[in-house]
Amino acid sequence: MYRLFFLFLFQCVLVGKLVGQNSFDQQHEKFIRLHRNADPDKLLTILHAEEKLIRQKKPKASNAYYAKLALDRGTYFYMIDDYEKSIASFHRAEKLKGLKLSRDRILLYTYLGVSYRNGREDFEKAHLYIDKAIELAEKETDPDLLASAIIKKASNYFYDDQYAQAVRLLESVAKDKKKWKGLTIERKLPIHGLLAQGYNKLGIHAKSYAYFTSSIELAKKTNDDELISDQYHNFIIYFLDRQRYKEAKEQIFEAIKLLKDKPEAKKKLYDSYAMLAQTYSSLNQLDSALYYGQMSHDYALKTGDKESLSISYGTLGHIYAEHGEYEKSLDFLLKSEAVEEQLIDMSTNSDIYHNIGAVYLKMKNYRQSLVYYGKSNKIAYLQGDLYTLQLNYSDLAKSYIGLGNPSLAVVMQDSSFLYYDSLNNIEKNRELLQLEVRYKTKFKDQENKLLKLEVKKHQKAKRDTIVLSLVFIVLLLGIVYILFISNRLRKSKVAEADAQIRNQKLEEELLVQRLSLLTEEINRKNKLIQSLESGANSLAEESLLNNVTLEKDWLAFMSEFDKIHAGYLTELKRQFPDLTTNNLRLAAVVKLEFSNKEIANILCITENGVKKAKQRLKERMKID
Repeated sequence: MYRLFFLFLFQCVLVGKLVGQNSFDQQHEKFIRLHRNADPDKLLTILHAEEKLIRQKKPKASNAYYAKLALDRGTYFYMIDDYEKSIASFHRAEKLKGLKLSRDRILLYTYLGVSYRNGREDFEKAHLYIDKAIELAEKETDPDLLASAIIKKASNYFYDDQYAQAVRLLESVAKDKKKWKGLTIERKLPIHGLLAQGYNKLGIHAKSYAYFTSSIELAKKTNDDELISDQYHNFIIYFLDRQRYKEAKEQIFEAIKLLKDKPEAKKKLYDSYAMLAQTYSSLNQLDSALYYGQMSHDYALKTGDKESLSISYGTLGHIYAEHGEYEKSLDFLLKSEAVEEQLIDMSTNSDIYHNIGAVYLKMKNYRQSLVYYGKSNKIAYLQGDLYTLQLNYSDLAKSYIGLGNPSLAVVMQDSSFLYYDSLNNIEKNRELLQLEVRYKTKFKDQENKLLKLEVKKHQKAKRDTIVLSLVFIVLLLGIVYILFISNRLRKSKVAEADAQIRNQKLEEELLVQRLSLLTEEINRKNKLIQSLESGANSLAEESLLNNVTLEKDWLAFMSEFDKIHAGYLTELKRQFPDLTTNNLRLAAVVKLEFSNKEIANILCITENGVKKAKQRLKERMKID
C-alpha cells in the first residue's frame, strides 16, 4: 500500500510540473505567434502572465524559463521602439543560454541586430547578429524565418546607403525557386518592395518598375485594401522621382478609391491627398493643389498625428508660396515649425527652416531670412545634408546682397559653390556605382541563361553524357575566362580613373604654383619699373621693354587665373561688358584676397588709388 501511495504521489507531482511547464510554454508560444501583428497592450498582458508563472515557480524556475521571458520582454520593447531596453533583454536571454528552439534564437539575433541599427546606429553589430540569425535559419527547413532575417539585413544595407549589396542579397531569395515557393505573401511583399526601391536608387528603372508592379499584384491576392494602397504609395514615389506626374496621379486615385469611406484608414488617406497636392503643385495647377492640400490637412487634423499635421502645414505653405501669397504661406510654415518642434525626431526641421527663410527672402525681409537659414544650417551640418547647405548658402548670398553687404554675399556664394562641387562628386561616384551594378547584373543574367541552357541540354540528351560533360567544361572555362577578362577590365578602368584623378590634382597644383609665380613676377617688375622711372632718362628704353614684358605677364596671369577659378574673369566680362582690363586685373587680385597694400604694389598704384579703383569696380558691377 505504501509503495502504491508513493507511486501515486510521485505521478501527481510529475503531472503538476508538466502542467506548469506547459502553461508557461503555451504563454510563450502565444506571445511568439501574436508578436508580428498584435497590439503591444495584448503582448504586455501575456508578458505579465509569464512573469506571474515564473514567480510561482521560484526558486526552481530554470534558465529556459528566464531566457524565454527575456526574449519576450526584448520583443515587447522592440515593438514599442524602446531599443536600449530591448538590447539589454536580448543580451540577458543570450547569456542564459536557455533557448533550445532554433526559431527562438533566430528571432533573438534578428531583433537584436535591428535594435542595434535603430537604437544605436551600430551597423557593424547589426550585421553581426543578423548574420548569426541567417546562419541558423539556413540550417532550418522554414524559408519564412530565413527570409525574415534576410529582409532585416537588406534593410540594414538600405539604412547605410549600400543599395547594391541589398539588391544582391534579396535577389538570392527572389531567384531561388525552392525558397521563393515556400514563402508567405507577407514575406514576398517586402522582398519585392525593397528590390523595387533598391533598383530605383541604383538607376535601373526597368527592373524597379517590374518589381513595383509585381508588389501590387501580390498585395491584391491578400484582399487587404490598406496593404494594396501601401504598394500604390511606393509606386507613386517612383513616378514622382521620374517627374511622371500623369502616372503618379493615376496611382494616387487608385489608392484613394481603395481607402475612401474607411474610418480606420484616415492616416493613409492623409498620405494620398498630400501626394496628390504635391503632384498638382509640380504640374503648376495651384488651385487643385490647394484643394487637395486642404483635404490632406483635414485628414491630418482627424488623425491628431503631429507629424502629419506638420507636413500638411508645410505642404499648404509651399503651395501658397507658389501662388505668391507669402503672408498665408508664412502663417502655415510657422505653424508647421511649431508642431515639428514638439516632436522628438526633428530630422525634417532643416527643410522647414529653409522654406521659412525662402519666404522671408521673397518678402525682402532679409534679416529674418538670415535667422532661419542659420537654423537650417545648424541641423543640416549635424545631418551632413549637403543639398540643403548648398541651397541655404546660395540664398544667404541673395539676403546679404539685399542687406547691402556684397563682401559677405561673395563668401556665401563661394560656400555654395563648394557644396555644389561636393554634391557633383557624390553624384559622379553614384553613377560609377550604378554602372558597376548594371554591368554585374547583366553578366549575372547572362551567366544564368547559360546555366539554364546547359540544364535543358542535359535533360534533352541524357544519352550523350560525355559530349554534354565536355560542353559544360567548355562553358565553365568560358565563364571563368569572361570573369577573368571582366576583372582585368574593371581593374584597368579603376587604375585609369585613379591615374586621371592624380593627373588632374597635379595639374591643379601646377596651375596654382604658376599663378603664384606670375603674381610675384608682376610685383617684382612693377617695383623695377618704378625704380627705372624714377632714375635717369637714359634708361627709358629699358623701362619700356619691361612694360611690354609685364603686359605679357598680366595676360599669362589672367589666363592661368581663369583656368583655376572656372572662367571667373570671362564670366565677369560677359555680365559686365563695360569692365576694362584694369578692372578685371583688380577683380582677380581681390578674388585672391590680397591686402590693399599688396594690391597697390602689384598694380603699381597707391593704397588710396586701390580704394578708389575698388569703388569704381563696384559702381560698374552695380553693387551697392
